[in-house]
Amino acid sequence: GKEKMQEREFEELLWKARNKDKKAVFEIIEMYRPLLLKYAKSSGKFDEDLYQELVCAVLKSIIKFPMKTEKYNNLCTKY
Repeated sequence: GKEKMQEREFEELLWKARNKDKKAVFEIIEMYRPLLLKYAKSSGKFDEDLYQELVCAVLKSIIKFPMKTEKYNNLCTKY
């Protein structure tokens, strides 16, 4: 199996995602996909709209996630 991602590796991935690296954004979404799928259910059925809302929430949190290493004041927050 895949070993647990180190905090530094995740922070690097997050940094890339914040700088509009589509691959990094995709990796983060993939990382949380099982959780997103679990919560994207309405009345026990998969809800595509709810799933999209959850993905958007993840994208917004990428921008807001506190980073230790640098300041990210001038980033565009639109994906």
